[in-house]
Amino acid sequence: MDAPASQHHDLAGRTILITGANAGIGYWCAERLAARGARVLLGCRSAERAQTAVDAILGRVPGAVLRVIPLDLGSLESIAGGAAAIDERLDAVICNAGVKTARPEARTADGLDLMMGTNFLGHFALVGQVEPLLADDGRVVAVGSLAHRFAQLDPARLSAPWRGSALRQYGRSKAALMAFAFELDRRWAGSARSAVCAHPGYAVDPLTAQREGLITTPGPVRALAALARPVVQGKDDGAAPVIHAATSADVVSGDYWGPGGLLEFRGAPKRVTASDEVRSARTGVPLWSAAEALTGTRFPT
Repeated sequence: MDAPASQHHDLAGRTILITGANAGIGYWCAERLAARGARVLLGCRSAERAQTAVDAILGRVPGAVLRVIPLDLGSLESIAGGAAAIDERLDAVICNAGVKTARPEARTADGLDLMMGTNFLGHFALVGQVEPLLADDGRVVAVGSLAHRFAQLDPARLSAPWRGSALRQYGRSKAALMAFAFELDRRWAGSARSAVCAHPGYAVDPLTAQREGLITTPGPVRALAALARPVVQGKDDGAAPVIHAATSADVVSGDYWGPGGLLEFRGAPKRVTASDEVRSARTGVPLWSAAEALTGTRFPT
């Protein structure tokens, strides 16, 4: 559902970094957080697409405070450069960017599996490098997926070649990202910082509000897709649980938020249940060690 930009600036003075902010859920987080007065850092791989997103946001939110951070999560060198370019306090980091489809042989610039290397390991390296910039009550949000429930993780084989569908590997990469957030929550115990997860439900482009240069679905396709609205939702509405997880006072470290409707496909933000595997320290601890070895990242704390 398209809605006018918010007129209240309850997030004024706060800075939020969003990866993959030039499209999909990331774009809608950026637009709506900017409308609430936040300074938004758009972590984007493509400078051209980032500028298109900035133009779209400014068209809806005149005066929005935005900054593009060049960031390719499939390159540890780019991640280091992006982290080094940030010289301000961060109140939240939304780990959203991700590869959804890839061939089993596809690799990152550093030779890691493309989906696991981008969706999880890239975010692990990024958060580890920007952690010193996080506010004392800073928050990290891992954007997960319903697909994590069908994933099985083997930390010893995070970047090993895989067989089967891209959807299954995507689920593994999102499960790994979520397990990282839950492990980060345990490691931050006793501090005011929080690490949480959120997912957008079943969010599709044809039901998403139009934005010039970003989302342009033909009218007949939108009309046909509208028949599915009772079950699924647009990406603009899918961003709501992520925004809630990143900003709301009722969020507690270790939470998992998603749509509250049937099967968590659509609806208002609600606490939902993650799989036992991604919540378990038996998964999180070896996963953390494997991620350190693969990325060369050590968290300061």
